[in-house]
Amino acid sequence: MGRIGDSGQQRVYAVMLDEPNDEAIARITGSYASSYQLSGQAFLVRTKDLAETVAIAAGIKGDDRVVSGVVFKLNTIYAGYTSRTLWDWLSEAE
Repeated sequence: MGRIGDSGQQRVYAVMLDEPNDEAIARITGSYASSYQLSGQAFLVRTKDLAETVAIAAGIKGDDRVVSGVVFKLNTIYAGYTSRTLWDWLSEAE
């Protein structure tokens, strides 16, 4: 069994900050080795953590909150036109 807040399986989450925040960005990149920065306010993270755990780690939720935002769990269906690097990063989770 995994740690508390661990679903046991890898998932990809979109972390959307309401505004750019250096501390939240440092928390996201420091907490998740597998993260992809889409913009100053949008990140993807790959983890076994649950969405609530990701929100707490990012500083969006909890007693140590530093920014407003939301965490969405993504499914495996993607479409759009963007950098090849993003598609490669997403394919690592499959």
